[in-house]
Amino acid sequence: MSSTTSLKLPDALKTTIAQVAAFEGKTAHALMVDTLQEAMEDALVRQQFYTEAEASYQDSLRSNAVFSAADVKTYVLARVKGGKPGRPQALPLAAAKPISAK
Repeated sequence: MSSTTSLKLPDALKTTIAQVAAFEGKTAHALMVDTLQEAMEDALVRQQFYTEAEASYQDSLRSNAVFSAADVKTYVLARVKGGKPGRPQALPLAAAKPISAK
């Protein structure tokens, strides 16, 4: 079900929307709905990325385990070339703490 929402647009933006909509063969309404839908899909992907990044960060703090960027790069490049390299070794984030299992 659809509901009506009112937006106050600056005149310049309204003109641009009309021009872009005409070029794309859409109504201004269709262009705005499509644009808003795409923006919300992008925002949801970004939110998921941030959520996963925060969980990964917290996991690193909990386990005290991180990986050298150089070791990861070497590993990935070897895999891309079809090799079967050993996984990089975890390093302690804080040298005074032991690396704990997940």
